[in-house]
Amino acid sequence: MENVHLAEEVDDLYSGYNDYNPTFDSEELDNDVGFQQAVRTSHGRRPPMTAKFPSTAIGARPLGTSFGSRVPMVSSMGRPMTGAVQDGTARPMTAVKAAGYTSSMTQGSTFDPLGQSRGPAPPLETKNEDTPEEKIKILEKKVNDLIEESCIAQSMGALQLALEKAKDAGRKERALVRQREQTGNADHINLDLTYSVLLNLANQYENNDMYPEALNTYQVIVKNKMFSNAGRLKVNMANIYFKQKNYPKAIKFYRMALDQISNAHKEMRIKIMQNIGVIFIRMGQYSDAITTFEHIMSESPNIKTGFNLILCYYAIGDRERMKKAFQKLTSVPLEIDNEDKYISTTDDTITNMVIEAIKNDRLHQMERERKALAEKYIMTAAKLIAPAIETSFATGFDWCVDMVKTSPYVELANDLEINKAITYLRQKDFSQVSIFIPAM
Repeated sequence: MENVHLAEEVDDLYSGYNDYNPTFDSEELDNDVGFQQAVRTSHGRRPPMTAKFPSTAIGARPLGTSFGSRVPMVSSMGRPMTGAVQDGTARPMTAVKAAGYTSSMTQGSTFDPLGQSRGPAPPLETKNEDTPEEKIKILEKKVNDLIEESCIAQSMGALQLALEKAKDAGRKERALVRQREQTGNADHINLDLTYSVLLNLANQYENNDMYPEALNTYQVIVKNKMFSNAGRLKVNMANIYFKQKNYPKAIKFYRMALDQISNAHKEMRIKIMQNIGVIFIRMGQYSDAITTFEHIMSESPNIKTGFNLILCYYAIGDRERMKKAFQKLTSVPLEIDNEDKYISTTDDTITNMVIEAIKNDRLHQMERERKALAEKYIMTAAKLIAPAIETSFATGFDWCVDMVKTSPYVELANDLEINKAITYLRQKDFSQVSIFIPAM
């Protein structure tokens, strides 16, 4: 046992594991009086003092400003910084000088960022009207004013004054073109202005029944390739030939105008074809007129064309086609709103006021005129074809009444019956009148 040596005690590896400095005991900070006092005062929020920064207590030195110490400071480019003192004066704060601030205010000066103390602005320079550009502008304005005055005079019925204004505008426009050519601005001629002057002049010639002068002016426009869509003015020329009863030339120019107008302008093409059909009637060429009117009724049926078609069939004595044409005439829609919208159905004051306001407005007047015109054409057509489509007037008139009763113009049926009775009275056929009156 003497040779047995006990091992010496070895330090415990885990000794002190649960021991810690009370300073790091965050759980007891709420009870630490010193810590709580530091938190409640500015002392606990003050940054630590060090000598690395020039603004701290250790090695402290104040920043140089225009009101502080006079320590010269320079930027990285060697230029004095804002507020640095150089040659006895502080460098101004130029970053805000544009807003009206300065680093040194003189005694008695006021804050005036907008510079209002300098007084009113100098007067504007007067335009020099002697320059060629100004002369051209003034002359161009005069031409436009004359065109406007001419149109106003025409609307007021002063046709002679309108023509004089149009001629004056033409003279000034030619002077304007010459002036542009003299100044070397011939490429900047205002074609729209030239077109307006010529078109207005041609219209005023036509309004004053000076047809040769109007045709010559229209011809000048049509022949100028610089004017786009000028070919449509051949319609105006055709209208003049129609007034002169030069029907072959009128048809020629109407057809030339049709060639210039695309199918996109369907309504304009229809109106031109209506004029062509009317001219064929004037010339007694009913077959050509029928062809034209039938095409219109298939493309865009309307009351006037339907009535003209009935006239052509009546002229050639075609009974069956007269009946078909009358059926087409009575089936043409008026394209106007129902009259019920003008009848008040409520006690609402505002609604009733609106209805009263629109009862006699321009739109309602136009609708009434269109309806009255359609009824007039239908009544005239019925009285015209009634004796021709059947063996007797009574039978033909009864057929027309039946057609009207099945059409949108059903209200005309009673008027036709009354007209039938009046016709019998004129013929002194009182027996037919006595038969008719009880039916009413």
